[in-house]
Amino acid sequence: MIGDQEILVALHRAAGRSRLVSPGEESPWEYEIRDIRAVPGGIDMALVHRDGVGARMVVPLPSSGGSQPWLYADPDDADDWVGQLLIWVDEEVYTAGLRAGRTRVDTDDASYVELTSYGWRVSDPAEHERLLNFGTPQGRLEP
Repeated sequence: MIGDQEILVALHRAAGRSRLVSPGEESPWEYEIRDIRAVPGGIDMALVHRDGVGARMVVPLPSSGGSQPWLYADPDDADDWVGQLLIWVDEEVYTAGLRAGRTRVDTDDASYVELTSYGWRVSDPAEHERLLNFGTPQGRLEP
């Protein structure tokens, strides 16, 4: 199993630079990963859109035994694990995931997107139920 600390180090390496739809081109979907914190069983991180809209998310680490729906293949190492996570986050951000339409859990100082087997939970109950039917608990579609 890939170690939690290895993943945290790999995520720190990948964070702090803009994530772009098309590298080299300015994009309205550009965002950054900031303020990465280790929390029991996971990583808490901020996602900030270029226009200032943002959210936090808590990603379960392998040692937690929690669902990791972004993994579409067994990762080779921590960099691969983080790479698969970032592709998943890119897809959510690029489909307006930091805007209205996603369920948020608000705390005293932050707003968190809610992770599900299909991505970030949509706020429409009927759509949420429909999307739940497409994934397994790990997020992968059955063959």
